[in-house]
Amino acid sequence: MEKTFVVNIIHRPEMVPEYAEKVTGQGKAEDIGRKALLTESLDIFKFQQETAHKNGLKTTIQMTYASLFNEEAIEIAKEHHEKYGDEIALSLLGLPCKEFREKYKTKDFCIWMFSMEDKKSIVDDVFGKFFECFGFYPESTGSYYMDAELTNYIKEKYPAVKCAVATCWEEGPKAYHTCNKDRKSVV
Repeated sequence: MEKTFVVNIIHRPEMVPEYAEKVTGQGKAEDIGRKALLTESLDIFKFQQETAHKNGLKTTIQMTYASLFNEEAIEIAKEHHEKYGDEIALSLLGLPCKEFREKYKTKDFCIWMFSMEDKKSIVDDVFGKFFECFGFYPESTGSYYMDAELTNYIKEKYPAVKCAVATCWEEGPKAYHTCNKDRKSVV
């Protein structure tokens, strides 16, 4: 293993990216189900996958909650799992979709901002939907930030999970300010 080079390429079909309304809304009425947004997001995912496979690389496809309601994203993940050996994983990102908002009666979307009781309920919901789509539980999961209590809950309840990305270096202190707040306010 000493001379082994390991690279893990993670792609998410971001059907409703967290930044979408701030970046692409441009003052329009909120519409997270906007066809153009869904098409653009899926096109980006397809391009990423195509580029990796053209170069002989496998990927980890982190399905988001929103993508678990998109038949095309699910079919791509299944096809690439079968054809290229890509891993199908589960991300706790991509919560701000119509289905999540209707079920949880909130526009909040950061898993780490919910109570532990709500986090467990959301995790069980997302893992259940994943199993419904793929017939197995993922071997890896992640989010921008997952506390130890949530990570331990996942490990205990879903033993198929062997890896969890529990923090994202790019977010750093922004994660504690519900992302995308004014950086000047971060100490």
